[in-house]
Amino acid sequence: MAAGSVMNWGPTRTARSMLTFDPEGLTSAQRDGDACVVCHKRWPRPRVRVGRLPDESAVLACADCAEALVPAPMATVVAFRSR
Repeated sequence: MAAGSVMNWGPTRTARSMLTFDPEGLTSAQRDGDACVVCHKRWPRPRVRVGRLPDESAVLACADCAEALVPAPMATVVAFRSR
């Protein structure tokens, strides 16, 4: 369903590169942003931008599905000094 680059998070937690979706596999409601791109849910209206179409239109998902599509930023791990 989705083809494109892996999303990279910037310091402000915004995606630097968005997933590109093939519009042929989407319904008109999904292409117009009126339904979630994953689960087709229309209410509440999807608000999380998770990608784009080849014509640069936004592709939206509901909050639950967006968590599954968008990887969490990598945690910073600080190692303890060895003794």
